[in-house]
Amino acid sequence: MRPRLTRMNTGVNLLHMRKTLILLLAFPILLPCMARNAGYDGDEDLVLSFEGRNIDIAPYFRDFPYSLFYLSDDGQKLLLTKSGEESRLQWLDTGTAKDIREATDVVDLNFATRNCWFPTWNPTDGYIYWEGDESNDEIINIYRTKPGSNKVERLTDIPYIYAWGFNPSKTKIAYVARLGQNEDRLDELRVLDLNTLEDTMICQDNPKFRFTWGKVCWQPQEKGFTLLALRDMDRTYTNVVYVDAASGEMTLLTDSTKTASLSNTQVLSEWASDDKCVFISDQTGWSNLYSFDLSTGKTTQLTDSKIGISSARYLEYGKKAKDRKKCLLVAESNPMQTVLTLIDPSTGTAFQKATSPLGLTLAGSRGDKAFATGVGTTDLFNLVSIQVTGKGMQIENMLGVPQDIKDNIVHSTVKRLSIPTFDIDPATGKTRTLHAYLYVPDNPLPKEKQLLLLESFYGGENYFSNEIQIYCQAGMYVLSASPRGSSGFGRDFEALNDKDLGGNEILDIIKCAQFISDSLGIPASRVGCFGMSHGGYATMRLMTFPGHVNGHEESFPFGFGIEAAGFADIIWAHQHSNIPDWTTLEAGDPVNPEDWYRIQDRSSLNHADKITGPLLLLHGTHDNRVNIWGSKFMAVRLEELGKPYRYVEFPGMGHGFKGTAANKKLYESEFSFLEDMVLNRSSF
Repeated sequence: MRPRLTRMNTGVNLLHMRKTLILLLAFPILLPCMARNAGYDGDEDLVLSFEGRNIDIAPYFRDFPYSLFYLSDDGQKLLLTKSGEESRLQWLDTGTAKDIREATDVVDLNFATRNCWFPTWNPTDGYIYWEGDESNDEIINIYRTKPGSNKVERLTDIPYIYAWGFNPSKTKIAYVARLGQNEDRLDELRVLDLNTLEDTMICQDNPKFRFTWGKVCWQPQEKGFTLLALRDMDRTYTNVVYVDAASGEMTLLTDSTKTASLSNTQVLSEWASDDKCVFISDQTGWSNLYSFDLSTGKTTQLTDSKIGISSARYLEYGKKAKDRKKCLLVAESNPMQTVLTLIDPSTGTAFQKATSPLGLTLAGSRGDKAFATGVGTTDLFNLVSIQVTGKGMQIENMLGVPQDIKDNIVHSTVKRLSIPTFDIDPATGKTRTLHAYLYVPDNPLPKEKQLLLLESFYGGENYFSNEIQIYCQAGMYVLSASPRGSSGFGRDFEALNDKDLGGNEILDIIKCAQFISDSLGIPASRVGCFGMSHGGYATMRLMTFPGHVNGHEESFPFGFGIEAAGFADIIWAHQHSNIPDWTTLEAGDPVNPEDWYRIQDRSSLNHADKITGPLLLLHGTHDNRVNIWGSKFMAVRLEELGKPYRYVEFPGMGHGFKGTAANKKLYESEFSFLEDMVLNRSSF
């Protein structure tokens, strides 16, 4: 998992700075004509103006303001976030609801001012549990509420929860407590009794194998737990471990000498039997199923997927009731489609297959039926049931976006492209190509004012983006490509930018810009880049790229950039982030002199004088993942250089912008920036 947020749609993912005080003292936080940090005005008019058009964003944030969908284990309850003037946690019964707008509030709490990750319904005690914070500061703990009570309990009191999971009877929670951000700490696996609230430590991790993000899965008789651990705090060596509940002894289930990514390694939510658990790892280069036998201590690879297994759920299968047995329905996903396969967890034998153009995530099951949430480039949300019968899989849509609303939030057609980049793919011996989606607006701007935006990172995914559709509604073209480092194409492609942040993945986007600018006939002066978090960094890197990296020379003079929650100084960001190991994986170790010099060269702050166009910087004041100075440093530097930019703060927002008021401010800022500093500028 690489923690990550997009600006509007999701949340978790998903990641995702050395600066002395000299710069801070020389340029105090006055930022005179650069800051536009007035608070939200509370104006309920969501019709914005851009180039003589009325851009109504109400359908995204009022008519269908839903995101972050989570299913209960049995598929009976759907939890979701409703964003409006406030952000509300809501739920509904999937068996009776006919329209997602039937969802009701779980608790009277505004989640625009706090984080709520992975809400889960517990049918045993009737509570809803989640991990989150109280002020968007990512001090993450476990909370619960009984729907309708309007009472919230904080169950833990630690700096950060890495992972957690219920026991089979859902009367206890096992969780991993991260006790600090420095590398010398030891984290703890703990068990919380939900009736007595007694909290017991099972064990600490050790310097060689450190607990990390993911799930904690209980052995059915509560003899132990499966969870994830990093070898030497290296996310490229992610392992699955079993911890004995009585002794606290840790047993490796994977080969710790082989690489495996954090984003594609996971334990399932339950065991196959008392002795066997199944987990997912990409040690072969693709995410596959493995089985561990507790009685023999043996691990066996079950599948040989060349797409990558992204999720799996147990269900019952058999042509007759007496023949039913526990099987696994697995989803193999890439940015183009999902392949569903029914598998015998004891042998890996496949029984049935089905394909869907949606990006499906298996999230619940009951009897012979599984439930999944589904998204696509023009599909915001689908709740899907998959019933396994002797004749095959019956896939039905249970809930979706009403057509009258969909007509008001989809403003583009989508074309899949394959774009050549700069190097040779060793697997084919031919020029490497990159997957991309081109969003063509239904009503483009006039030819002489046409704008093209390229997503700087986290692009090419098969999901719906409010952000992209709003750009298209305003008449802009958007290219969303998957540069190296992107997920969905195997472990090795995702690892191509490890220790190379700001390197070859930047060349990929430059090649995409060259290709699509020529194809559409839109000049570089009206081609911009945009992104958030890692994408915010990439936007600033693209705008200030010195023309060469890793022995390759490429250039594209981007006409403008829009960055959110990014960082201009990698080392300073590393030193002020709550996930510093992300920087070590992506950019290298700042303590290593060789890495230090490379990181400094890849920091856009050190190349700000080369910026090719105006830059819009957006950041929340409570962002603990990427400190706000990740953007402020660039604002200060551009002010000193006399370069055009705008800097906009979002008071109280963390690593993302939540709520109608914040999003109204976001798009007002972007549209005015594009009109004033891009379309109507005299020169740069």
